[in-house]
Amino acid sequence: MRTATVMILILLLLPQAAVHAEDNPSIAILRFGSLRTFDVTEGAILDVLESYGFISAEENAHLHSRQDLQGEKINVLWGSADFDLPTANLVLRTALDAEPDVLVTITTTMTQLALNATADMDDPPVLLFTSVYNPYEAGILQSACVKPDHVGGSLSSTPYEEVISLLMAENPDIEVIGTIFNASEAAGAVGAEEIARIGEQYGLTVLGVAVTDIDEMALAAEGLADKGIDAFVMPIDLRTGAAGLPIVVNLSNEYGIPVFHPILFSIYYGATVSSGFYHYYAQGENVGILLAAHLNGDIDIAQTAINEQTGSAIGINLDMAGRQDIEISQELIDQADAVIVAGEVTISDRVATELRVEGEVMPLAERQAGDQAFLANLHCSPERIAEEQAALDAAEA
Repeated sequence: MRTATVMILILLLLPQAAVHAEDNPSIAILRFGSLRTFDVTEGAILDVLESYGFISAEENAHLHSRQDLQGEKINVLWGSADFDLPTANLVLRTALDAEPDVLVTITTTMTQLALNATADMDDPPVLLFTSVYNPYEAGILQSACVKPDHVGGSLSSTPYEEVISLLMAENPDIEVIGTIFNASEAAGAVGAEEIARIGEQYGLTVLGVAVTDIDEMALAAEGLADKGIDAFVMPIDLRTGAAGLPIVVNLSNEYGIPVFHPILFSIYYGATVSSGFYHYYAQGENVGILLAAHLNGDIDIAQTAINEQTGSAIGINLDMAGRQDIEISQELIDQADAVIVAGEVTISDRVATELRVEGEVMPLAERQAGDQAFLANLHCSPERIAEEQAALDAAEA
């Protein structure tokens, strides 16, 4: 009799649990590509959600393996496209079919796709982005506060000036640099323009080649090498950048041409010298704070500015420099935060803290005041919106 009663209770409770899960806020986390740094950013988002009590430690561990979750308080589903646009569109459509309350998008490409798909919706899901470079040029927003009402997030700075400055410091006699970019990806096209603009300021000749697919990378790189370039300076371009960088590196080793790149850990993919963004955990925390505040009803995304995450570090691949017969100064080596020698990587403490796939979950009491200050700085007051709109109007006049 007792067993029968227990079974009846279980059967009665199961539908209620299912309904509870369906009624939870749902978040779709979508990314374009499979870089390890994306794992770090996603992990930081999850750690913040645990701090705020939206997921348990057990649910956090489950989600770190990128498994979907119907949790006690929120539901999470994952989507990933490995640098493939048709797959990215399919991933996005599948996510939208689930009618999520929030889309968290990683990379410029995935964010653009999500914005295009939600822009005309009467009640679109909130769209929070991260790992996005050049969102203004990509048409995602006009300024930090002049943007679609359902869009928020954290953009990453792009230190092309620093990359070219390092290049010139190492080789003041350099004259010609080459760059390869995907014309259909905003981050890459804008990056190539920045490289050309900054390079010309240094008196360099900048040769750029636009490609449409990674299969064209080898031919483009060889064409630039045959024109006598002194260095490759590559833009942030995920489809032909991260995936295509090894192709460029193989040819650069053959010709003895160094490769400079504006993402710190491009040295893992063969770049000779990098100077770039490394705050992968922090940018995930930023989006996690925005997400938690939105779920708690503490902020209006329409009145919340886009955060800009700045800061860069230097990386050097001495193995590649050796293959290219390039000498790296001891001064630059001493400045570096990441150095590869004989296949081994040495990383400074400040960079290592930004590579935690599973960070230490901070108790809410310890982080709440700082998070509130962070959000207060992002408030889009009517005055701030008016000032930014006036600046945009003046720039167009």
